[in-house]
Amino acid sequence: MRMDYVLSSIHSLSRPTVLNHSCRALCILALCLLSGCTSPIKEKGDPANGPEYVSWLPAAYENEPAIALPKPKEHWWKDFGSEELNDVVETALKNNFDLRVAIARVAQTRAQAEIVKAALSPTVDVTGSYRNQGPAQGVGYAPTTDDWNSQPVWQAGLVVNYELDLWGKKGFNSQAAYSQALASEFNREAVALSLVSDVVTVYFQVMSLGERIVVGERNLETMRSVGRGLERRMDRGDATLIDVSQQLILQTNTDAQVSSLKLQKARAFNRLAVLIGLTPTTLKLRGMSVEDAKTPIVEPGLPSDLLCRRPDIRRAESALEAAQADLYAARANLLPTFGLSAQGGYGSFLLSTVTAPQSLFYNLSVNLMQNVFDGGRRKAEVGLASAKNIELLEAYANTVLAALRDVEDGLSGVALTERQYVALNLSRQRAQRLAELSAIVVERGGMDFVQLYQIQATVIAAEDAAINSRYEQIRASVDLYKAIGGGFKLGKDPCLGGGRLPAADAQWVKAAEKNDSALVKK
Repeated sequence: MRMDYVLSSIHSLSRPTVLNHSCRALCILALCLLSGCTSPIKEKGDPANGPEYVSWLPAAYENEPAIALPKPKEHWWKDFGSEELNDVVETALKNNFDLRVAIARVAQTRAQAEIVKAALSPTVDVTGSYRNQGPAQGVGYAPTTDDWNSQPVWQAGLVVNYELDLWGKKGFNSQAAYSQALASEFNREAVALSLVSDVVTVYFQVMSLGERIVVGERNLETMRSVGRGLERRMDRGDATLIDVSQQLILQTNTDAQVSSLKLQKARAFNRLAVLIGLTPTTLKLRGMSVEDAKTPIVEPGLPSDLLCRRPDIRRAESALEAAQADLYAARANLLPTFGLSAQGGYGSFLLSTVTAPQSLFYNLSVNLMQNVFDGGRRKAEVGLASAKNIELLEAYANTVLAALRDVEDGLSGVALTERQYVALNLSRQRAQRLAELSAIVVERGGMDFVQLYQIQATVIAAEDAAINSRYEQIRASVDLYKAIGGGFKLGKDPCLGGGRLPAADAQWVKAAEKNDSALVKK
């Protein structure tokens, strides 16, 4: 019934009326709505494995990732000699959500840079319009209703708009956006480097805690055996209740220490699973001994150029360059702007003659605008950009200084933890030998129980300290890798890659600095 009514309405409007064309267009739109017309989006249908909000994407882009993570140039974590660790790191680089967020931000800043860069080009739009004007001659030209009639106007053509970048403002904006995109990419690299460092550190923390638990449980079983022997001696009268109680206290303290180690291992394991992007129940580790892990050999004369590879320094440098470009753009915004616009096409009162030669039209215009008063907003923008530039300059210097500190800490940590491990490992060997000798002496009754308790506590502490020292040595190596931005190999020029201001803008920069120096100081 609705279709018949709409069709009859359109047919009744086929004769000339004042609002003929407008009503006909509205009725055609109503016909589409009532008859269930579908747009090309609906005709295309939703993708098989995609949500509704991406149904308009072409098939070639439905499963296209935003930006993938470039593989690190140096797989420095492979220097530790663990295939399982290599697999864990590769999984983390694919699944970690913080890294995915950083990758998505790279895509955002790249797109933003393209948006800003597009402002350097003119805009060209195709226009088409229809309007119905009444009275035809204009307002006030129909003294009576008999003289009143409407006049349709059909028009189609091109519109071109372009703002001349005489002072380089758009160029500086484009450079700032490009530097921000670089900063986001270096931030992605910083997140990846920190992620790998955390994964390696936590992995070996889990392994070392597992070894410490094994050692603690072994010593605990030995203490229980000694305690049972003391109870038998007490029954025979060779030991007292005090001796047995002291042994039980040492045994329960060791049991509590092992429980604490198990708690630390569980938390470290759960953290490792989150870093990898998996749930703890799905993460399976075969494990390796921290004694079997390799540590890097650092030779004297580590080149300082390795610091150029640190992504946090490169990120701070790019952010500083973006702030500098923003300052130049704010200065350029104080100067007048020139705009060009052009429009051309065909226009006619009759659709049949819209493409006739006499229907051709065009217009050109040049606009000049200079701000006279805005309440000091533009000058304040210059001051804001200048202050931000100073802030990021100080932040850059602080980042470089912190990087130098990290390298010194890493070098000291590698050297001193190695010496510490050698000493504690020797102490562990002596403690193990002492435990073997003391067991023989105890069996023969040649040692008092107080000395036995002290030896047992010394053995436990020595073995636990040696394993923990080995973990600290590995962690110091990871910290050094992180401090120098990766492995020890130095490329041709690690300092390449930073964005620079266009050389073509150098003249204007000097003039702007000279003219606006007082304003910037203010």
